[in-house]
Amino acid sequence: MKKLYTILAIITALIAVILAILPLSNLAFIPAIIALVLGYLAFLQIKKENGSKHLVQLSFLLIIIALSLATYKSIFSTTELGNTEQLEKLEKESKKEAIEELEDIEISD
Repeated sequence: MKKLYTILAIITALIAVILAILPLSNLAFIPAIIALVLGYLAFLQIKKENGSKHLVQLSFLLIIIALSLATYKSIFSTTELGNTEQLEKLEKESKKEAIEELEDIEISD
């Protein structure tokens, strides 16, 4: 069971690191918390059996990296909106074109 917890902790920690690097870094918190729980369970199992703790420590290191990156990006990155006037004009034009196309359609009984 300790191997399963350890492997799952490392995999979810790696997923958390990858998500922390991507623009959607807020999603990294979910696998990081899962990895933290799995790593803790693996640590408890290894502590009972006096096994090697290196892989669990690696997973905790990856979790710390992922949480640090995600927290940094969520605090210091800002989302900037572009020029929305152009998008509004395109939306109005597409609505007008759609109405014109619907008016041209003849419905026969």
